[in-house]
Amino acid sequence: MPSLFRRLRSNFGIGSSRMAIRSQLAWQWRWLLNLLMMAAAGVIVWWLVSGRIGGQDVDQMRQRLDALTEENAALKRSLESTRGTLAEREGQLQIEKAAQGELARSSAQLQEENASLKDDLGFLRKLMSSGATPEGLGVSDLRIERDGASNAYTYHMLLTQGGQRKQDFKGRVQLVAHVDAQGGAQSTLSFPDATAPAGALDFRFYQKVEGRFTVPDGAALKSVDVRVVALPGGQVKLSRTVNFP
Repeated sequence: MPSLFRRLRSNFGIGSSRMAIRSQLAWQWRWLLNLLMMAAAGVIVWWLVSGRIGGQDVDQMRQRLDALTEENAALKRSLESTRGTLAEREGQLQIEKAAQGELARSSAQLQEENASLKDDLGFLRKLMSSGATPEGLGVSDLRIERDGASNAYTYHMLLTQGGQRKQDFKGRVQLVAHVDAQGGAQSTLSFPDATAPAGALDFRFYQKVEGRFTVPDGAALKSVDVRVVALPGGQVKLSRTVNFP
């Protein structure tokens, strides 16, 4: 009996073990509570951020963006204008270069013509200072020179007509070249004036004649007969020979 009393006392008495009471929520309610807490946190964050960039800050950012956009457009317009100016100046530079080249060529041609006119003037002065012009056709300043290449030659002469000069002289210049070909064979070659159709001559006082001719490769030029032939008729009015060593 005493042992039973002690057992009951140990189970229901003051010294018995403590009990913990906990409330149990369903998982649906727990998820709903978590969503509500996340939504509240999002609202707080949005309120903080919108409060910092809203109002005057947003206006300032928009003004800055508009200013940058306008500045970008102005830079683009300036760039296009600069490109147009550069293209125009490049075109002007090309035109100036072409004009300078043409001017240089014209200047060289004028200098050459001036030198030729000086030679002609010197010859005419010499004729006038002699007091009389030779009767009939005359030739002066006759030159035949190698033209750089081994088989090319140039010739220059000044033809004059003295006396009464009742009419213009009409004719042609003909060159007969005597060459030694390879193997010792000799041959003759005829050339008309290269500066006028068929070596045509038509003058009353004087006419300058110049041209170029070529002998075959390997041939040696020995002499050239320069003939002035009257037309019509083909009569030789003047003949000169230039020998080569």
